[in-house]
Amino acid sequence: MANNDSGYYVRNNTIYVQGSVNGKFVRKSTRKKATKANLSWIKKNSESVLLQLVDKSINKKEDYTLEEFGYHSLKINAHNRKGSTNQGYLNDFKLHILPAFRLYQLTDIRPTDLKQWQGNLHKRGISGKRINSIRTVFRGILQDAYIDELIDYNPFDRVKRAKMMKPEIHPFSLEEVELLIKEADGWFKNFLILAFFTGMRTGELFGLKWEDINFKSRYLHIQRGVRKGVIDSTKTEKSRQIDMLPVVERALRNQFLDTGLKGTFVFLTQYGGNYRESDSIKKSRWAPLLKQCMLDYRILYHTRHTFASIMLQQGEEIAWVSMMLGHADIHTTLTKYARFIPRRDKKRAEFLENLDVDLKFG
Repeated sequence: MANNDSGYYVRNNTIYVQGSVNGKFVRKSTRKKATKANLSWIKKNSESVLLQLVDKSINKKEDYTLEEFGYHSLKINAHNRKGSTNQGYLNDFKLHILPAFRLYQLTDIRPTDLKQWQGNLHKRGISGKRINSIRTVFRGILQDAYIDELIDYNPFDRVKRAKMMKPEIHPFSLEEVELLIKEADGWFKNFLILAFFTGMRTGELFGLKWEDINFKSRYLHIQRGVRKGVIDSTKTEKSRQIDMLPVVERALRNQFLDTGLKGTFVFLTQYGGNYRESDSIKKSRWAPLLKQCMLDYRILYHTRHTFASIMLQQGEEIAWVSMMLGHADIHTTLTKYARFIPRRDKKRAEFLENLDVDLKFG
């Protein structure tokens, strides 16, 4: 028999019934929303509902809605991910997964449902790469359900990943970089100089602190970034030291006059805090500057692509460029930027002409 001391409680706007059944405490989801009518009903029937749910689970796998199990899965895996990654996963779950599957129970999700879901994301203009990122979140939740034997298989195993178009890189020319820096003013001029001549990611620029800068040895220690509003380690989770070029040193010394004594971060908002996202900069600074210079709009991240392309075009060693960008190896750099390495009109292996060998054929 059930002895309901508490009877029921509400979590995530869902009603749960709970109590003691045969000497053991049990809690079950009713999968009903906490509306006024449902709460009135459960107050009178919590004991019988609990017994029915217990009896049902004895003969059948307990069924969960995607919503309740999804939050559970994200929570238990949070310790394995960076804080910014956790926030991103949660946002994707709420914005792109729940709207389509909120009322689904785990056992009701079929491969065809997932195919249709991916297709709908594509129709909304979401890129294949982005769809696959969201899919990773969804697939992980269903994989946990499979491991817990709540479903017989992961339906994503029968659904192909979205096709990805290789993103085109349109870096700025050196002349365009000069124009942008000339027309920029204040702290944003310094920001652009660092962006164009260090190859740092936008989030790494937001996370740069004065303690990371060594003017004596002329290097910058890149050890954190800002992603989705969260300050965390760098994207690759590895810190790196990069060279401080003379133009960057001048920009940093100029920036120090503005924020060096105000806070720990190099770039501060008008309210004295650090930047947590780039949208405000894009709207107030970046887009107007491009328009003023009569240049086509490109995302702010193209400053990083521009650094790589210009340095390679000017003959800098690819190993050094790769180090500055923080790539895992030279292969990564070549994959993205090989087309910017100029071919030299040079006679190859001239030293062989003086080789004293007598080759006879036939």
